[in-house]
Amino acid sequence: MNILRRYGLLAYYLSGRILPKIVPYFKDLKKPLDEAYINIPLEEYLAAMILTAILLFPGAFIAGTLIIASIGYGWIGSILGGFIIGLLALILVIATFVSYPSFKLRSIKGEIDKFVPYAVTHMATIAGTGVPPQIIFAMMGRFKEYKIVSYICNRISRNVNIFGYDIVTAITEEAKRIPSFKLKDVLWSMSSTIRSGGDLRQVLLEKSKSLMEEQRRIIAKYIEFLSMMAEIYATVFVAGTIIIFVMVSIIGVIGGIGLPVKLLLQLFTYILIPLASLMFIALIGSTKPTGV
Repeated sequence: MNILRRYGLLAYYLSGRILPKIVPYFKDLKKPLDEAYINIPLEEYLAAMILTAILLFPGAFIAGTLIIASIGYGWIGSILGGFIIGLLALILVIATFVSYPSFKLRSIKGEIDKFVPYAVTHMATIAGTGVPPQIIFAMMGRFKEYKIVSYICNRISRNVNIFGYDIVTAITEEAKRIPSFKLKDVLWSMSSTIRSGGDLRQVLLEKSKSLMEEQRRIIAKYIEFLSMMAEIYATVFVAGTIIIFVMVSIIGVIGGIGLPVKLLLQLFTYILIPLASLMFIALIGSTKPTGV
């Protein structure tokens, strides 16, 4: 049992009568929790959220009050400020718990899209040996280099071998849950092929070829984008910085700037340029396609 589950059970035990009144307001979290493979019931997850908020509020309130009082404000203002800080901390906890499943879901989708082309190629190779589909998933579940794809294959194998699902039902149920359309398509195709008695190896080979071609297109397009951004960086942050420094120095000599030239250059060097560079890096990171 992982730490989150233990904490959730403890919180659920301590929540008492509060929890049933709160669950209806957060019922939309149940599906993201399930799809993000957060193996904890909604009630326990919400109980953990409540307990965390209750534990954090007094600490944030006391710390905020003491910090504001140390600045020089009176105790009434400090207590009011501490209460506001505690309230903000409570809102932050709730927002974090509510948004975490969706954040993890996007992360899982990206990881699946990254590994699924190579995993499907491997599955096609195994299918070529003539082993049953459940053996394909059992073997893929052992190859941990495919990360979440291996975990999904292991779940399908587990549902067949331990819970007694037939292979088509196990594949279908898992296909409904996963957030990646690429892997969904592969699993639905496998399910229909197994049901109709078709050539599973041929289907997987075609899916592998299609996914690899798409992956190459995505990577090639992203490389072109990175090349363009590198040229922009060289123009704006290298050549542009040199030009700005020269212009500021010349104008400073002429006497057309109210502020000291040294101060302006320090602002550019230690504040503006680093901040602009961080924003540039964040822009590149935000445009990175899933699966790369």
